[in-house]
Order: sequence, then C-alpha cells, then structure tokens
Amino acid sequence: VNFNEDLGKFVVQTMDQETESVTESIFDKCIWAAGGNGKPKIPKTISEALSSGGFKGRVMHSSETGSDFDQCVRGKKILIIGDAYSAEDLTLTAIKLGVETVDICSRTGTGVAYYTGSWPMDKVDVHWAYMPTGVTNDGCGVVLTNGTRQMILDDIATVIYCTGYLTNMDMLHTSLRPAIQDPYFAEYDIPNDWKMPKNALSKEFGDIPLGRILYPPFVNHDMYRGRLISNPNIMFFMERMDTPLTDLDVTAWLLLAQVIGDLPLPSPIEMKQFNLETFLEAMKDPVLRGQDEENYKKRWDSVDDNHWTYSFSDKRMKKMIKNYLDLQFRLLARDMLDAKYPLQIGTYNKLNEKGKAFVAFNQNSGYARYDLDERSPDAAWRTFRDCNPSKYYSIMTGTKAVPLKCRWLGIDGQSTDDIVDTTAKDQKVRSVTGMIRGKFSLKKNITT
Repeated sequence: VNFNEDLGKFVVQTMDQETESVTESIFDKCIWAAGGNGKPKIPKTISEALSSGGFKGRVMHSSETGSDFDQCVRGKKILIIGDAYSAEDLTLTAIKLGVETVDICSRTGTGVAYYTGSWPMDKVDVHWAYMPTGVTNDGCGVVLTNGTRQMILDDIATVIYCTGYLTNMDMLHTSLRPAIQDPYFAEYDIPNDWKMPKNALSKEFGDIPLGRILYPPFVNHDMYRGRLISNPNIMFFMERMDTPLTDLDVTAWLLLAQVIGDLPLPSPIEMKQFNLETFLEAMKDPVLRGQDEENYKKRWDSVDDNHWTYSFSDKRMKKMIKNYLDLQFRLLARDMLDAKYPLQIGTYNKLNEKGKAFVAFNQNSGYARYDLDERSPDAAWRTFRDCNPSKYYSIMTGTKAVPLKCRWLGIDGQSTDDIVDTTAKDQKVRSVTGMIRGKFSLKKNITT
C-alpha cells in the first residue's frame, strides 16, 4: 500500500496467490484492519538461552497450540512464559488434560495469571520477575533467574510463549505506519508544571515528574481517533482498551462516522491537543501510570511485597481499580456519542447505569480470579469460570447469565448443551445484534 502524492490517492497492489498475477488499484481512503496480533512475539534473549543451552523439549508460541496440545502436556511438566489471558487459558486447559505441573513466569506481575488466588489440584506455581536464562540437566531443566537469585525447574517437557504479538504493518509503506514503539509523545509539549492529582498513593509516593512513556494509554501520538495525523485518509482499526470486543465495535462506528463525514476532521494542531489532553487525563490515574510511565512504575515496583497495593481486597486498591475502569468506559462513552453508536453508556464526565454495569462486570471478573482461595474445600476443582453468574446480566434485557452445567473441569464437549443447562427456567437466547437492528437502522446508504 503506497500513497501517490500527485494523485492524492492510495495505490494498492494485490497478488493472486494461485496465479501470482499482480493487480494495482486506486482508492481514496484506506482502512488498515489486519489486527494487532499480526506476528507472534518471541523474546530474543529467552529464545537464545533455550536454543544455545540445548533444550530438548517442545517449544511453541501460544498461537501454535492446536489438536496436539494434549500430547504436549498430559502427564508432563510444562513452563509458560507470560501471565496474561493466554497463559491463564492454556494453564487451565492443561490441568483439564492431566498435566503434571505448570510453572508460569510473570515478568511484570500485572497479568490475570499472577493475581489468581488459587489453581485447581495445586498444580501451578507462578514465579514473579523470574525469566529463563539457561538450560541444565542434560537439556531437560530450565534455569530461571531474578536478579542474583536462581531456581531450576527439572524435567520440563514443553515451553509455551504466552508473550503476545507484534503488529504486522509490513504491507504499508513506512510513511503510512504510525509509531508503535517508543519514544511516545516525545514531540508533544507536556506542561512543565503538570502534577498528578492526589490519590491513595500520593502521601507515600509524593510528586513524581513524568518520565519515559512505556506504552501509550488509549491514544497513539501519531493518530487522531484512528486516523494518521500526517495522512488522515488512512485509518487504523485497532483495540485500545481492556474490553477489546466492545472497543473494536465502537471503533468501527467511529471510523464510519469519519468516512461519511459525520465526525469532522480538526486541524493537526487540534488533533494533537486532543491527544495530549487524553494522554494527560490517563496519567492522572495511578493504575494506568503505574503500568505505562517509567518513573511512576519504578516507584511502585520498589514497594514491599506486603504493600496494600498487592492486596485486591484492600478497599483503597478496590477504589483505584474501579476508577481505572471508570476512566476507560468514560472514554468509550465519549466515542459512542461522537460515533452515534446505537448503545449509550453515558458521557465522558459521567457514566449512566449501563456504563456503571460495564465497570461492575469487569470488577467482578477480576475478583472471580483473585478471590479463589487455596484453603477452600473446593480449591481442588474451582476456577474463575465456576464463579457465581448472577452478578452478570444483559444490559439490554436484564437477563442474568446461566450457571455452567457442572464444574468447569468436568465439562467434556463444546456444544451449548454440553456447557449450560438449556432447560433452565425463563432463559431466552436473544441476539444483541438482532435487538439493535430491530431498534435502530442506518440513516445513510454507504457505497464502497
């Protein structure tokens, strides 16, 4: 994909993979929708440590797990690198398939696997800040290192990278790619007198100046609401928040509003000001800043392991997490309004009841994991999927979620009848998409 300056249009080359014939087409606008998970991300230092050490087991990325996963884990000891949703899902699947043990390396201690309170059958150990640095025991053991401390995991049969993905924009000319690695916001004029508002950590942390941005929260400094600032005719369909399905659906409407002219394009100065204000608003949130900004993260990482921020049951931490989620959904509410999205959850200043329900659902999802107790009589089988479903309901109809048909570990099958009791009283299956179509219709016909 190239942009012809003389024509003011995009020149796109496509190749028929069967005939290898190349076709060139001209377009006024281009929407990149190839997904953020374009290439498996494999940490080079870890990969080199395993290969140079002669590791004899199976090594794979989470994207490569398939029909032979049973053979890779049943009756074996496995090591998972990464602590987010893929790590959680594969760990639970491995337990169901009869894995002997699972060791999880958590680099940052921020993923769901790290703060899960208990795992079924006591088969899982999570190692915070430990990463593989070598191989031992004739290629069957893996050395984990955390600073000057080391541990050895013996008889590891399978190593799985749950380390995420890199965005693949290779098909775009370099001038059409937004910056997706640091330095972020380096060209923006951040006020010298900016200070973080008071929060539960202010008294302990004090005023910490903004440092290097490790990851841009909610907004990319090269883009304005999905449009490349240097060439607004190319747009990017990418998730930004912790609720990717909702976020992507709203983003689709937001891009549509810009394509058909419902959302006017500001000047480059105004676009950057919008980005700056969104970025600084995000930096007011201690949870976000602790993840995405270097100075605040270093200070947070320096606290003791028994600090209240490591206890999700602490009322101060509960409030911070709620505020963090509230900010995300207020930003989403703003986009919903501007995109004329058929569902409204409030405004940027205040969520309505539907918006508050989204926040509560996400809180409940987190606590379904954190509240798992290894001392509980049901710890041998309970997972976050076995939580009380009555806290979740359709914001469209109020219909509550139904419980699983049995314990999650006992489910054997993938059909609806295998998973839930379809004869449950008063339960109706309705399509949210169908409901929206019934109430709303596009007022404009769009020709592509």
